[in-house]
Parts: sequence; structure tokens; C-alpha cells
Amino acid sequence: MPKHNIILYSAGLGYINRGLETFTRELYEALNYETNINVILFHGFGNVIDGAMPIWTPKRNSKLYNFLPFKHLQKQSYRTENIVFSLPIVFYCYNNHHQIIHFSETIPANILYHLRHRFGGSFKLLFSNGGPASPQHYQRYDYVQVLTPGQKQEALESGYPESRLFLVPYGLNCNLFSTQLSPEEVEIKRRLRHLPTDRSVILSVGAVNTSHKRMDWLIKEFSQLDPSQFFLWIVGQPEEETQKVKALAQALLKPDSYRFEVIPYSQMPGVYAIADYFVLCSLREGFGRVYLEAMVSGLIAIAHRNINTEWIMGLDNSGLIDMTKPNRLKEAILQLHNSPLISRARAKLNKDSAIQRFSWQVLRHEYIKMYEQIDTL
Repeated sequence: MPKHNIILYSAGLGYINRGLETFTRELYEALNYETNINVILFHGFGNVIDGAMPIWTPKRNSKLYNFLPFKHLQKQSYRTENIVFSLPIVFYCYNNHHQIIHFSETIPANILYHLRHRFGGSFKLLFSNGGPASPQHYQRYDYVQVLTPGQKQEALESGYPESRLFLVPYGLNCNLFSTQLSPEEVEIKRRLRHLPTDRSVILSVGAVNTSHKRMDWLIKEFSQLDPSQFFLWIVGQPEEETQKVKALAQALLKPDSYRFEVIPYSQMPGVYAIADYFVLCSLREGFGRVYLEAMVSGLIAIAHRNINTEWIMGLDNSGLIDMTKPNRLKEAILQLHNSPLISRARAKLNKDSAIQRFSWQVLRHEYIKMYEQIDTL
């Protein structure tokens, strides 16, 4: 059986903890089990992954950009990082034939696209739409992995050929997140993290911003809850808008009722395991791996109702609400809090569904099938 040669890359993998980086790492790990797959992973210079190829780059959050002559590059730090990161990938692609480059971030792929247009090349570009990007931004790529039926429908309506579309969702290492702790263990682990043991912990995981994850909206809704009953725990990567979010929390919330933290991905299963509720306030996600992490962890998950979350979490899920309406999140939390039996039953349904549909044990075969089809086209 011929081997399929796959290149994965992520400039932030190694020091940035987002869904795109996590997906890239876990896909690499899942494919490494397959004998008919030859997979190469390029990642940023941080925590080195076994068998992968780290690339030194000027990191997007480097203090280097604070000094002349680099200060004028501050607003272009992400782009600068990715351009430098692209060089070894380009070299590899032009010295190895018949590669499928499977990617989520587009700068290295765009460089490869333009080089192929000018000089030729045997590699194929497979875009994983986890951003998500609208179809007008990926027409140039050879193939597109869409993650939900809604994304597929949008692509078809834009005229993207169905023969070049693959509906394959993100997978999750469910074994990492499915451990259930006893109440005594939860209390011990909360004390170790200096979290309250006498209140329900509401967890939100995502970049701490206002534009996408809407952490400001979460804080406003939480401010209407009784701080003697609930505690807000925001875990996520800082961004330009983070100080604005923290200032709002300082203005609206009691000091002992919330916390912001940046926690390595390796510790995230333990984070979910000691929370009571999971909330994500973004109105649109390319997929939303954190939904799966929360569901597999057995949490009561609350998200904005749209075609994406209905497909992932279930059309009749009581945790799906309209997060454009003021007070709706507060009301949903109180309703779930006051109906513990119904909430626990919903959490169990969430967990069972996520494991059955989105575990890597199930989905890695779908990825291999996608690569096989691409190699025959």
C-alpha cells in the first residue's frame, strides 16, 4: 500500500494555546499510529514535540518588537513570524515530492501557492477551515476540509466544487478529558489552585478578547449573579483587548469572585475536571474544540445557539441559548443551577455523544480516507 505524505504546520504550536494549535498537534499524534501515513510536523520554537521539526522564528509576542529597528513591525508581528516560519517549509516541499500540505493558517500556504503558480510544484494544498474563513478567502486552495454541515453548505453556495470539499470535523483525545473526580477530589484540587470550594465554578476557555470570544459580555452577565454562589474562572491566551476585559471585571465584579489565568494545555483536563459549568459567549466559531473538551469532561456546557452548535451539541440541548439577548446567560445558569438532576442528565448525554462522534479513535479513519481521495485526484 503506498504511503500518503502529509505536512502539518503551525507557527504558534509550542508556545500558543488555541484550538488551531491543539488540533494540529493532536492530528499529528493520531496519524503517527498509521503505518500508511508519513507525516511531518513543523511547529514554532517552544516546547518540542517528539519527532516534529521546530523552526526558530521571531515570535508574535516577542519583546524584540519593542526595540528599534523592529518597532515598526509590531502590528505585523504575526505576519513576520509566519513569513520567517515559511522558509524551511518551502525548502522541504521543493525537495520532497507529492506532499499534501494540511493547514489551518494561511500565510505559509499562500507563499507556496504563489511559488507553485510561478515555478510549478507537486504539492497539494488542503485548507482546514477552523477560523472560520468565508469561501472567498479559500478559493485558491486545491481542497478544503469543512468542519460542519453549515460550513459545507456555505462553500457550495459560493460555488466551491463539491468534489474538492471534505466534511471531517475536529477530533479530540477523549481519554485525556473523560476522567471523573469524586467531590472530595474536586475539593482538594480546587484548594491546590486557590479556587473556592463553597461556590459553583463557571469556566470559560478562550482568547481573552471582546471581538470574538466576547469575554466582556460574559463579565456583564456574570455581574448579575450572586458572588456568594458563583465564581468566574477565565482561562485563555492574552491579546490586545485583554486589559480592557480585565478592567471591566475590576469595575463590575467583586475581587474574590473571578480569576484570569493562562494555563498550559497539558493541564487543561484537570481544569475542566474541577469546574461546574462551561460557557463560551462567541456568536460564531469555525468549530469550537472547547465545546468537545467541556462535553467529554462531563460539564454542563452553555453556548450560543446556531447551526454549528446545534450540530455539535444537539438540537434539543438546553445549554444552547441566544447570547445576543441581555440576561439570557444569567437566566440559563440559574435555571440549570436550580435543576441539578436535569443538568446532570444533560451533561451525561453531552459526554456520551461527544465520545461517540468526535474521538480520534473514530475520526482518524475519516482523515485517512480524505488523504486517500486527494492522492487519487
